[in-house]
Amino acid sequence: MATPAYNTVRPRHAGEGIHIVDNFIGNDLVTDNNIGQFKWQLTAIANTGTFAYLDPSDRPGGLRHTTDATADGDGDVLQSDTDGINFPASTGGGGFAFAFRYPDVNSNALAGNNFRIGVDSSVTAAAPTDGISVLGDAGVLTLRSDSADHGDTSQAATSVSTLTSGTTAVLDVVHFVVVQWSGENGQGGPNLVECFVDNEKAASVYSVIDNDETAELKIAHWQDTGGTADLEFDILFYEYWQFYDLPTAEAV
Repeated sequence: MATPAYNTVRPRHAGEGIHIVDNFIGNDLVTDNNIGQFKWQLTAIANTGTFAYLDPSDRPGGLRHTTDATADGDGDVLQSDTDGINFPASTGGGGFAFAFRYPDVNSNALAGNNFRIGVDSSVTAAAPTDGISVLGDAGVLTLRSDSADHGDTSQAATSVSTLTSGTTAVLDVVHFVVVQWSGENGQGGPNLVECFVDNEKAASVYSVIDNDETAELKIAHWQDTGGTADLEFDILFYEYWQFYDLPTAEAV
């Protein structure tokens, strides 16, 4: 039996690489620039929405974002330090993972309910110029690799048994996503990028991103229904890792 995608090896210590996990269990307000354990920075897309930690009786951790319904394109972006992440090729590769849900509350719907999560350069609803991310467009999932220098590649999810028609998230169902990259392309960045949804292979692309292109850890959610309704989206955790090819001491 194949090793589950979510069991991909992560760096064991700081000498091997970086490994970040945010389960959104915090003791701070969710209306400022210190959201979650990671203290994410908040940037509004048009009119800002609202954030709330999930009820722990549902499951420990998690954050709910509700868009404002004032105008088409309202939403918010959570991000790390601007241009603080690059895309080196390394023996151990790298990746990110998250769990999400479109909750069945307040007449919530998939239509117009969009997200983009990963490591990318966009702080709006527009596609990134750089980065690797997963786009959810009204629940339809697409893996993206964007390079300002060498072009973009993408593939829509397909044939995932837990998704409607193999492509689309299901309302009120938690979906687990793992994206991992490996190898080295001609620009020194990662080569093969694979996306798994609920531990099934959903999509893959060959990336042409440079190893010196930069982006940020990113969680974006917005609506494009023209201001007709508030739309909800849950992010249950966010994880990022990247191995370094550097000399390291033996782990104790």
